[in-house]
Amino acid sequence: MAPTVFFREGVGMDTVKRAGFVLWDGVAGSLVGLLAGLASAGFMWLLERVIHLREQHLWLLWLLPLFGVLSAWLYQRFGAASEGGNRLVFDEVIDFQGRVPSRMAPLVLAGTLLSHLGGASVGREGTAVQMGASLARSLGKLQGTKLGSWFRLTESRQRLLLMAGVSGGFGSLFGTPVAGAIFGMEVIAIGKLHYEGLLVCTAASFVGDWVCRGLGAPHARFLVAAQPWSAALGLKLLLFALPVALVAGGFSEAMQALGGWVRARVASPLWRPFLGGLAMIGLVWLFRRTDFLNLGTVWFPAVLQGAAPVPSWAFGAKFLFTVVALGFGFKGGEVTPLFAIGALLGAACAPLLGVPVPYLGALGFAAVFATASNTPIASLLLGAELFGAAFLGPLALICFPAYILVGHRGIYGAHRVQTRKDLAD
Repeated sequence: MAPTVFFREGVGMDTVKRAGFVLWDGVAGSLVGLLAGLASAGFMWLLERVIHLREQHLWLLWLLPLFGVLSAWLYQRFGAASEGGNRLVFDEVIDFQGRVPSRMAPLVLAGTLLSHLGGASVGREGTAVQMGASLARSLGKLQGTKLGSWFRLTESRQRLLLMAGVSGGFGSLFGTPVAGAIFGMEVIAIGKLHYEGLLVCTAASFVGDWVCRGLGAPHARFLVAAQPWSAALGLKLLLFALPVALVAGGFSEAMQALGGWVRARVASPLWRPFLGGLAMIGLVWLFRRTDFLNLGTVWFPAVLQGAAPVPSWAFGAKFLFTVVALGFGFKGGEVTPLFAIGALLGAACAPLLGVPVPYLGALGFAAVFATASNTPIASLLLGAELFGAAFLGPLALICFPAYILVGHRGIYGAHRVQTRKDLAD
């Protein structure tokens, strides 16, 4: 272990320089947040209407294979490096080479809307994060111009812009600016918070959220009653960490294994989503229901408000639908389906643990995402912003053990491991 280095700084020019850094972070982060907020608001408006259209016209499911082919063709024809998605963005934050293209934003937007128009069980955060990062990278391309010279867009600062794009996209999409600020710093590599992005990510996430809210973007909120604290409840929550880790780790492994299997056996990128669309149609026929399509948010009132009984196997069905959609290459992301899987898992485990369904559903909502994405701190804050500060302690009892139990698995398969979870003296 490297020795700790202590040093002292003076005042004067050091303070002036740091004030300049604070100003740069605030201005740059706010610009990124403005762009991310505008993009998220427009995306949410379009997505809401696309999903409503699919629900009103169930025959659109039969066109899902063709929508998948069209999305794949757009990426093949215009994509350049855009196919790298979130992984490319995270790699660029660590080792900047300027590979994030500006065209990533419109491509992922079009691909996600096509996925949801046909009913693919995918999310939306991947779209928001990639749009935010792509727009932030567009600012970075001002280097060499007068404005770029004034901003002093060095490679290090362009890395910060990408981190800000991740935070701005996440915070504005979910209406959770504190969680968004931390997510952009935590998701880059397992075991490290990139504190150099603290100010720029915070500015981007808060400004993005304000812009998105100001434009009337809908953010769901559910009132879930917290439970009185007791040692018995704490033990039950610790036990719940095991199924959370199993489901989160299993989801990551299954998604990546299916994706690898499909790429190895289906050479054409156009045929992969076509076959995936047929598989999705087959799953709907098998289960005889359509409420496992799209985001999965249709389950939230039933779980979090107790509006209707929830089948104990529903989390497994949503798990299967999402793994198939993502494994065959449909665009959108994993997070919102993971919210649904986690909430449904909580509903399934609640009777076994003797805990109210809405309470454990809310905890599962955040905990499965925390474990699958290896972002326990951001997820604690997300849970508190969505359900209230009383959920911080219970979430810590679930997320931290599950984070260790899942090992280094994660939905972002190219995730860098900065600090291993299994270090021992």
